Amino acid sequence: MKKNNNPKAAQSRVGDRSLTASEKRIRDELSIARTIQTAMVPQRLPAMEGIELASLYLPSEQLGGDLYDVIQISEDVLVITIFDVASSGVPAALLASLAKVSFANHVRQVSSPRAVMERVNEDMLRSVSAKYYITALVAYLDLHDNKLTYCNAAHPYPIIVRKSANLLEPIKSTGVCMGLFEKCLFEEKSLYLNSGDWLLFFTDGLYRLYSGDTELANRRLLEAEVLASAANGSPGQFVNQVGHRCAAAEDRGGAGDDITVLVIEFLTQSRKNLIKDKLGFKENDPVYLQFISYFEEMDKATSIILSAMDSLGYADESIRKMKIILTELFANAIYHGNKGDHSKKVTIGHVIDKKKVTISIMDEGDGFDPSKVPDPTLPENLVKDCGRGIYIVRSYADKLEFNQKGNRVSITKYHVTR
Repeated sequence: MKKNNNPKAAQSRVGDRSLTASEKRIRDELSIARTIQTAMVPQRLPAMEGIELASLYLPSEQLGGDLYDVIQISEDVLVITIFDVASSGVPAALLASLAKVSFANHVRQVSSPRAVMERVNEDMLRSVSAKYYITALVAYLDLHDNKLTYCNAAHPYPIIVRKSANLLEPIKSTGVCMGLFEKCLFEEKSLYLNSGDWLLFFTDGLYRLYSGDTELANRRLLEAEVLASAANGSPGQFVNQVGHRCAAAEDRGGAGDDITVLVIEFLTQSRKNLIKDKLGFKENDPVYLQFISYFEEMDKATSIILSAMDSLGYADESIRKMKIILTELFANAIYHGNKGDHSKKVTIGHVIDKKKVTISIMDEGDGFDPSKVPDPTLPENLVKDCGRGIYIVRSYADKLEFNQKGNRVSITKYHVTR
């Protein structure tokens, strides 16, 4: 039999034998609680076009007081919540779990970080003793224009790296800890991100991984490492570096605090501009974007366009024809383009002014060759159930164009005044 020379394993076996039944039960219950808490950490980050995300969550004890969440609430909006309970062990874990559920509920009900903070603070006051409180940060990231709107409750300031200028700055806003006072001031602020910029969210345990003499010195060491990583690496590589520092700290006896890190890199132009380009619009066009996947969503998307035409004085006849056009094109995109697969979406962009309506509709299918669609007016095609929709659209629109792949159609209808 192979001899086990691992001293830690031997200590563990001796420790197991010395535990009472009650102590073993407590240990097992704590292990289960740890498993439950770990399950509350995002196991997979949202995959969104134009950004790269990486994260790390390492509790220092069997149960930790840090948690974070990344929630995609629409095609373009991502909400980040990160918080730290001013306690440890079981009380901290329970409060962190309560806070995570509260944040998750409220970010889906309101679109203001300040409103979320106020509501979660009320939940904390109703449910938790005043001796426990949390620091927290809520940030809404709108990828339409790369706008970050955020609110901070005495949490460590996130860091933004402006890669093009090789500059780093803390993202500051004013706020007090949550769970202490009924009336709290939470300052809501906004900023815009550019291609190449990095955002770093974290809890204060991250500072403990650096070897400076003071917290300020550790902060400067962290900032220098973030700046170097943004210049030469990726979010995933930076998170790996933090993981190596955590492992080194464990060899020295542990960091002494929970560590949570979330990094976002902005890879390209804003998501809205990417979509506008795919739809055939120019960057400065004031495009209104919509996304549908089901036939039941067609009426709402159509009504938005028709209402805009009506407000600009388009004739009732033009609006009626546009309704028929959109019904045909939306149905074709869902049924023929996406083959009825509701996991795929139809992207719609429109620009309407007093001169014309321009609409582009793109599905996620393989496309088709519009030149091969039979002419339904020819005698041999009169009884065939194909080509009628495109024929109607050609008749009612002033201009109809397909992209080369055949999965995008663009129409134009001019505002005719008498």
